[in-house]
Amino acid sequence: MPTVRKPSSTPADTRKIRNLTEELSREEYQLAMPLLDAAVAGAILGFKPSDREMRAQAQRCWETLKPQLNQHLMSEDETVLPWAEGAGRLSAEVINRIKQSHLEMRSLIGRLVGVSFQKDPDRVVAAAGKALCVLAVKLDDLIDSEEMRLLPALRKMLFA
Repeated sequence: MPTVRKPSSTPADTRKIRNLTEELSREEYQLAMPLLDAAVAGAILGFKPSDREMRAQAQRCWETLKPQLNQHLMSEDETVLPWAEGAGRLSAEVINRIKQSHLEMRSLIGRLVGVSFQKDPDRVVAAAGKALCVLAVKLDDLIDSEEMRLLPALRKMLFA
């Protein structure tokens, strides 16, 4: 069975994680309005996919959220979580819960990739609208959880 190498915690790693946690916190703050707009547009489109104004709003929101979501999830999954897991200060349960949330986010993102809210037929837009609404709500919940639990725990680890 191959051995799993734990990440080392050098001063450079610590600086990188400090910078990354601050960047993640800023990103989460910037997502507030696009998330609200996405939830509203998605909810309306789920029931009335012909609404041109909501189609345009959903498209704008998705184009704003998509790159930030991908970068945020990748930063956490590839850098922050392995570092925190290696430092041994976050329980396996917490790490697994975060990873599960990220899988749910990626599943919802997968339902939105390739959708054109402005050009696709109503049935596609209705399904995508519902997915966008659920994504916005789940992402808002994840952000709240990270702000209340993950980021303070990481800061405590970094400044201990």
